[in-house]
Amino acid sequence: MEQVTSPLIHPSKKNDSRLLMERIRQSLFDDAGEQFIRRCATSAKVCESLTEEELNELALVCQQHGLIQLSLDLLLRLNEKFPSFQPAWLLHCETLKMLDRKEDLLRVLAFARRTVPEDIVSSWPFYENRHAHSHGRESSDVDEPFMEMRHNEENIRIFMRLFRGRDDAFARQWVDKKDEKQGYVPVRHGLMPSDINEHLSGGKTYGIYLLNDNNHVHTGVIDVDLVKSLRQREEYRKNSTSIRRESIYLHSRILALAKEHGLTAIAEVSGGKGYHFWFPVAEPVEAAIMRKSLQQITAGLAEDVNCFHLEIFPKQDRLTGKGFGNLVKLPMGIHRGSGKPSWFVQAADRTMKSQFEYLRGMAPADPEVFGKLAGTHQNARVILHPRHAKWAEEYPELATLSARCAMIGQIIATARKGRTLSVREEKILLGTLAHLPRGRHLLHHICSELPEYNRPLLDYRMSRVRGTVLGCKRIHSLLEQHSGDLPCSFAVQGREYAHPLLHIETFKSGEPKSEKVENLKDALLCLQTAIRQVERFI
Repeated sequence: MEQVTSPLIHPSKKNDSRLLMERIRQSLFDDAGEQFIRRCATSAKVCESLTEEELNELALVCQQHGLIQLSLDLLLRLNEKFPSFQPAWLLHCETLKMLDRKEDLLRVLAFARRTVPEDIVSSWPFYENRHAHSHGRESSDVDEPFMEMRHNEENIRIFMRLFRGRDDAFARQWVDKKDEKQGYVPVRHGLMPSDINEHLSGGKTYGIYLLNDNNHVHTGVIDVDLVKSLRQREEYRKNSTSIRRESIYLHSRILALAKEHGLTAIAEVSGGKGYHFWFPVAEPVEAAIMRKSLQQITAGLAEDVNCFHLEIFPKQDRLTGKGFGNLVKLPMGIHRGSGKPSWFVQAADRTMKSQFEYLRGMAPADPEVFGKLAGTHQNARVILHPRHAKWAEEYPELATLSARCAMIGQIIATARKGRTLSVREEKILLGTLAHLPRGRHLLHHICSELPEYNRPLLDYRMSRVRGTVLGCKRIHSLLEQHSGDLPCSFAVQGREYAHPLLHIETFKSGEPKSEKVENLKDALLCLQTAIRQVERFI
């Protein structure tokens, strides 16, 4: 019996590489086999240990197991790392032709011609297709590389416009994995397009100093990081439900508050231990104004979560001493410590094409908006809903709870993202919303977004709700929180028994919950729910 239980033990050794390839060739076409191939293809250590021939074979096996996109990712990496290895170009082109991805096929052929001799490329069967889709434009073969170059130059210009820092210096990230140390070293000249291209390609990783020498900034950042106690794998696993819920909540709230105030917010998974929310401005503003503006966005949010720590960059209003001030790692680069890439959350996918298509739709905000926001008071007006005013008008109870109760707000945000709720999160929604006069309507609205939504079962579970509203202490206990960590203030005072519905001034706690629903209203609710379900799949 084969003694190697894991192919990822010592992938750097040649014997292990051969054993690994033998296991890859013999993988069964079942779920276990597919998962094994997926693990191998996504392991950086495995891919670095394999030769170009072995990588090409792994890409082919991925296709045999139905992992087409994973195969394309491997082939793209193979083309970049071993550009003269022709079998990888051929397999890449064959796959794209099979998928009828004509534009991608033309692009790959254009890149191949840069390293593979012209007479060889012209002998490939795909070369004729390239002419066939040019619609008679004889110069298309010559123009395409230059068009690609112009496209890349435009992408870099967009990138430098949105993520701009100090004009005379930036920083390069370094890491010493042996001593588990990392940091940044200053680069004492202005950031150039060639530097951005190097950063985007993963060759090096750069960061920008936010403050100019006149204490103005072109962008601000809200840094959302996991608290240190949860960065260990075991602690992360035990608290994964809370981390997921709070992550969705913060993402929804920060983007919604930014939109409410007219700011441009760009959410990025940093590749390290959290998120960056970038706030570019069309003209530089004082660092003090940027900091006060972002403080208006984060005010109250830090008290709503336990798993994340929020920090605003720049940290200071003005430069002191000889240093350059705070820096932030640029987006879309490789974190040298974790080895993970960063990417924009709201893009269609993580490909470079989709990431830049998303950035093309973003524009820096007007500097006057930051000035107005910095001069306002946090309590000047209440933001009722984290996404749309129309939603708040239709479901005011949910809007109020989302804004005033962190626990309920996190669960509602999770459900509205279409993510599966835990049993405890479902229990909390039932134990609170079901006691409202419109509770049935509200619960069906929220749960209809869930993948496991079952209307008859939800009706039955609501019919079983009895007694009083689920209290704050019990809710915090179910979510493994400490009630003292997330203090609430209620509009209705003098109540010994605290529960989330006290945030709704019109709620009458002594009013019995009605279980009878008129047939006409019930039919209307069923129809509305069915329409929403159909719209999701059209």
